[in-house]
Amino acid sequence: MNGRRILTLSLPQSILKEVNEIAKEEKLSKSELFRMAITDFIGRMKWNKAARFGQKVAREMKITEEDIEDIVHEFRKR
Repeated sequence: MNGRRILTLSLPQSILKEVNEIAKEEKLSKSELFRMAITDFIGRMKWNKAARFGQKVAREMKITEEDIEDIVHEFRKR
């Protein structure tokens, strides 16, 4: 099965109705739709984690948003 596993999922009827409608509109299977949604969710979680880390480092180093713009501008000149 290409390293895939079957997952059983329980959803409220209202959400399932929306899933069915979106899958039909986008010409996707429900499995494809869920894979896309979960992949997007994981990506956002990773991005948020990286952003929180960056904010923490910026606070610790007392770097402002203006400083970041200057740093990026200087980096792009290279």
